[in-house]
Parts: sequence; structure tokens; C-alpha cells
Amino acid sequence: MVESSKEKFTGLNVSEISSKISSFVNGEKPIRVWSKGEEPVLAFVKEYKEQVLTLDISNSLIDSHKLLDRVFVNFSYNSVDYFAKGDLISDEDGRVIIKLNNDVFKSEKRSNERLLTFPHHQVYAYFKVYSDENASNIISLNKFNEAPSSAIDTFVSERLKSIVGESDGIAELMGFRILDLSSNGLSFCANNRETGYFVGLEESSNVEFTLMFDEKPYSLKCADIVYIVDYVNSRASKVPMKKIGVHFNENEELKNHLLKFMDSSGAYREVDKNIESFLAD
Repeated sequence: MVESSKEKFTGLNVSEISSKISSFVNGEKPIRVWSKGEEPVLAFVKEYKEQVLTLDISNSLIDSHKLLDRVFVNFSYNSVDYFAKGDLISDEDGRVIIKLNNDVFKSEKRSNERLLTFPHHQVYAYFKVYSDENASNIISLNKFNEAPSSAIDTFVSERLKSIVGESDGIAELMGFRILDLSSNGLSFCANNRETGYFVGLEESSNVEFTLMFDEKPYSLKCADIVYIVDYVNSRASKVPMKKIGVHFNENEELKNHLLKFMDSSGAYREVDKNIESFLAD
């Protein structure tokens, strides 16, 4: 599923991208800056000189950001992602100053970028519960341990009534919190009993489910189960869990929404996590 960092990133010297960074100075297009594990902040380049990058984050959508001594910087230029690591010199009054390292890396942008939705975003997949009278088991999925917050729960209850119909009953919908999401795939964790339902699904089952993303519902069809692997939940380390990867038929509306969301929000992506691991001290 995920390519290794050694295959994904190509090394450069910071001098090789200086002109590209300078092209962002006083421009309208932002770049992204973050510390390990945190959601990126969208920032505008005010000055770049001798590897010192001055950024303006005063208009960032993130009210409170957390930048540590070591930071990551990313920008896209001609469909190529460039990544750099640097030392935080100053972070005051919406102005961030960073000294970039000599080593820079690039990676071709993928059409199906993966958004890491947990824990920064509330995204859920809801499967309808039903039973097969001719089968020995119930074709259903139990609710994921971590239930939605009360606000999300209220929203889901009201919103899904119009999606599945009042007569079907909201109690028949069981949800799983999504860990990551792309235009044609997602993953979530489940306990051993819940996992058994997915193990039994055939590749051509086309199980329908509803994805709630950014307070908007999408009706999708599960094409096949890509993987089922062990998953360690730090909140319940003694409970055996599995991470389940689902491939679904691409939905053009969801694809466009997801790409727009990642471009406009500075959301934390799978490639960001990969570069963190690749450039780890």
C-alpha cells in the first residue's frame, strides 16, 4: 500500500530549490509548516535569504499552533512536492523564522493522496445492519469503541435520517472512526469480533456504506478489503485490535472535496508522516 520513504523521496541541496522558494515571496499561494505529529499551518513567505525563511501565519485557520525547535516545511511546485527540515529561530506575533537545513527532498505528487484523519478530524463510516435468514451469522458491524462526540452524534442522527429513511432506524447504522482517507480507500480499527465480518466479505460484495466527512455524507460501495493487520490502540493496549483497509469505488464528488480540503486546510497527510520518519534524527 504505502511505498517506502527510500523509494518515495529524492535528495537535493537547498540551493537547488532557492529560486522556487523565492517565487513564493509575497505571493498568494501559501506553503505548509509543522512540527512532528502536528497539523500543518498554512503560511505565506515574506522573505527568503541565505537559507533563512520568514513566514507569515497571522491568517492561519489554526487558532493555536504548536511549533517545536525542529520544523518541517513543504510546498508544491509544478506537481512536485518539496520537503525541508529546519531549526525554529523565532515564532512571535504571527511571524515565523526558520533556518533550513542543507538537505531537501522531492516527491512526485500522487493523484490519490491520503489524509490522516485521526485524531485531528471527525470522520466516520456507517454500515447498515441487516441479517441473512439463510445464513448462520448476522451480516452486521458493531459500533467502534470510540463513539462520536455528542455534537457529532446529534448531527449524525439527524442527518442520516434523510439518507437512509426514517423507517430504517438510526439504530441499524453502526459506525467506525476513520484513521485515514483517500479518494478510493480508507482504514479504521475494529476488535476481533468485528473483524470477522470483514474477513467474510467477498471481493465482489459491493457492501454499501455512508461516509461522513467534513459534515457531509457520501454513499459509497466497498469494492474489497485490502488488508487486515494488527493494530495497537494506545488508549486500550490490552484489547486486541485490527486495522482494516477498505478499497471503495471512487466517488468524483468526494475526490474533489478531499483534494480541496487538503489544499485549503493544510491538513496532515500520509506523505507528511513519511517525511517525518525519513528525516528523523
